[in-house]
Amino acid sequence: MRIPAALRSIPQNRYRAHRMRENPRYIGGDFIMNAIRNILILVSLIVGLAATTAVAEEQPDVVFGPEVPTAEKQIDTDADSKAVPSTEGDEENTADTADSAVDPMFLVKQISFQGVKTGSEAMLRTLIQTQIGDEVSPEFLTQDLKSLFKDTGFFAEVQVDTQPFEGGGLEIIYKVVENPKISGINFIGNDNLDTGKLKNEITLRPDEIFSDRRRWESERALQKLYHEKGYYLVGIQTHLDNSSSTDETEANTVQVTFEINEGPRVRIQEINFIGNELVSEKALQKKLKTRTGKPFDQILFEEEDLSLNLRNYYQDRGFAQVKVLGYEKRFTEDKTGMMLDITVDEGPEFIIGTYTLEVQAGAKNLFSEKKIRRMLDPAEGEVFNRGSFDESISKLQQAYLDKGYLLSEVVPTPFFNEADGVVDITLRINEGDVIIIGKVIITGLEKTNEHVVKRELDFLGIESDELLDVKALRKARQRLFQMGSFIRAVDFVPSDTDEENRKDLRVNIAETPRTGMLSLGGGYGSEGGIFGTAEVGQNNLLGRAYRVHLKGELGTRDHHTAELSFGTPWVFGTPTRLNARIYDNRRFRRYYGTVGALYNRANPNYRYDRYVWGRRGASVTLGRPIAYDIDLSVRLRNEHVEAHNPDAELINRSTRSILFAVGRDTRDYRTSLYDPTGGASHTISYEYSGGILGADNEFQKYSADTSWFYSAWWNHVIAVHARAGYMVSKSTDSYFLFYERFFLGGVDTVRGYEDYEIYPDPPEGSRAYNPYGGDKVFFANLEYRIPVSQQLTAALFFDIGQVWDESVPNPFSQINMKKGLGVEARLNMFGMLARLGWGYGLDRLSGEPAGRFHFTIGPGF
Repeated sequence: MRIPAALRSIPQNRYRAHRMRENPRYIGGDFIMNAIRNILILVSLIVGLAATTAVAEEQPDVVFGPEVPTAEKQIDTDADSKAVPSTEGDEENTADTADSAVDPMFLVKQISFQGVKTGSEAMLRTLIQTQIGDEVSPEFLTQDLKSLFKDTGFFAEVQVDTQPFEGGGLEIIYKVVENPKISGINFIGNDNLDTGKLKNEITLRPDEIFSDRRRWESERALQKLYHEKGYYLVGIQTHLDNSSSTDETEANTVQVTFEINEGPRVRIQEINFIGNELVSEKALQKKLKTRTGKPFDQILFEEEDLSLNLRNYYQDRGFAQVKVLGYEKRFTEDKTGMMLDITVDEGPEFIIGTYTLEVQAGAKNLFSEKKIRRMLDPAEGEVFNRGSFDESISKLQQAYLDKGYLLSEVVPTPFFNEADGVVDITLRINEGDVIIIGKVIITGLEKTNEHVVKRELDFLGIESDELLDVKALRKARQRLFQMGSFIRAVDFVPSDTDEENRKDLRVNIAETPRTGMLSLGGGYGSEGGIFGTAEVGQNNLLGRAYRVHLKGELGTRDHHTAELSFGTPWVFGTPTRLNARIYDNRRFRRYYGTVGALYNRANPNYRYDRYVWGRRGASVTLGRPIAYDIDLSVRLRNEHVEAHNPDAELINRSTRSILFAVGRDTRDYRTSLYDPTGGASHTISYEYSGGILGADNEFQKYSADTSWFYSAWWNHVIAVHARAGYMVSKSTDSYFLFYERFFLGGVDTVRGYEDYEIYPDPPEGSRAYNPYGGDKVFFANLEYRIPVSQQLTAALFFDIGQVWDESVPNPFSQINMKKGLGVEARLNMFGMLARLGWGYGLDRLSGEPAGRFHFTIGPGF
């Protein structure tokens, strides 16, 4: 009997059996397949039996199956071999021919799909293996069902049917029931997790086809998210609301609702360590951000505590081979408490044995062996602290880079002796060669003259045929930023040349789009009445880095302001900066606030409740670098202050002073002149007034100012600033010198207080405040700066400060700091920094409002 090749092997359809268990709706497809298979087998048996009978009549000796080699059979074959040629090869050819002869009744003549409404039949045809003209194959049909049902996820039910095709052959019909389209997704019960965050986790999406697989994936993803946040008792159910609309476009749609029962958040009851023989459990617990009594955050625990905090702590204690083997979670009976068991393999504690230096032959020995050993930390015989060691290697590498050896390499190789707990370290140092600057190419300038940038580079030795010094590049970036806010970014990119140790240096500069500003405004104030303002400025005049600023203000009540300033980073062809300012300010004021109280106290017989206050003067500042990072400046100031009311002249004094300042500036600017990301700035100054300079006011002022900037995570910056001052006055009456004495309060000192609001406290046991200011001052500012965009930075601040007068010779005996905290927005626009904030004074006088807004244009610290 000849069995068609298509039916010789009927595969065991494990996939369909599995799907039947998962989805009862799939049973229909499997039942039809079994029926088709059985019918085809029955037909083939009948046809094969008839064919076999006919062949048997003509060839009675045909044997089915393998021949059995017997002696009798062998003799018969030999006897007939002379008369009849061998037919062994013919039998094989006959079998092959029989196999290849496909019965037309088993050929696929047509393929059709039923139930497809939103999908594409052309796309579905690409997924099936059965093709027109092929012999029908149960294996292919099974694979087709799998592809259509599982791989697409489009269908809730897939069946295959066959029927005779007119003219012979078979028609294969794939009958499908489409999954509904998702019209919307809702969440209920998610009281502690944001809906937007949940939507980001699931794989179901609106306007896409719903599938059980994606529903299951979405439930698992939500469950995982809740577990990560400590909600281990969470329950999630998915509800489908089928549309009852008669509209064809909405008929097969479904609304998906995830009902979430969050349950209580699991809190950590115990954290235990297993394997910690040399480090106490208490010490390890302190290094974890995961703490007892708090909810369990799985991501924080795995990515920070296990991967970083524990390992780094052990390695800094000398356990260089420590392994965190894993952890186990145990729960209380009610599932609201968790116990964590963390297993560690400490390994031995290592100390530094010996450092061996291997410097490449022919090196110039830029640093002596003694100096290199001094730079290494920890020293020989000390506990091997991995963090300190890595930092010292980085500093050693940087020392070579700063010398211009950009190709240098410092490669440490540790050799651990576990038995003795000693690590010997070999340092292989390849100094390489210095890099010589080829061409200096300046790009990106549109408004600025090239020589403005080139003179800064030449001043620092960044020019052709000079050594490429990384330290000089850092200083050049700083000086270019400090020229003015028209520089937005500076980048140095070396490029190869034909010579190995010579590189061209490309200086890429990005300028701010606008370097000038023009503003017009006005308003009304209780003191100044109606007033108008006009302001015009240019930070890069003529492309030469000249800064010019003109401001005017005019009001109806004897109120006006006029101010002109000019600055340039170079004068007389030298890196000497010049800043000049001339001003005339006049204000109409009433007798309230600190300043008004001074005049009230000095003039008890006044008849008016108002006065006019005026300041006019000029100042010139020259500054120049005298050493790397060190700058010297001199300022000359001449100022006249007057105040009067219709009855009398309240004050009429002049100040003529000279100020000397020396400072060190290592601030690192990356994106803005006003927002350093690292480094520090320190300044000490001395101001002398009167004496040989003339004028009315005689005093000497000493001050020290320091700022530190630390780059934190996510480009956030921690900024710290402090200032201390001391004044020696030779004037006989502090009243006439109050505006030169020290006060605090306002946007640049202690925020949350008015200008001049903080003055010396009365002596203990007295209520006699001294509103004339102090001769000693200290204040400090702490800011946490968060970049929001390239132009906008948000800051959280905390300020403290106090002023003391001559009655308190030792400020440490009466500290009593005034404190303020708040938030500030810093907007970099038109080359200037606008600061708008709100401060809360924690120590204001009783009855006064504690919160105060402040606004100013200009840099802080």
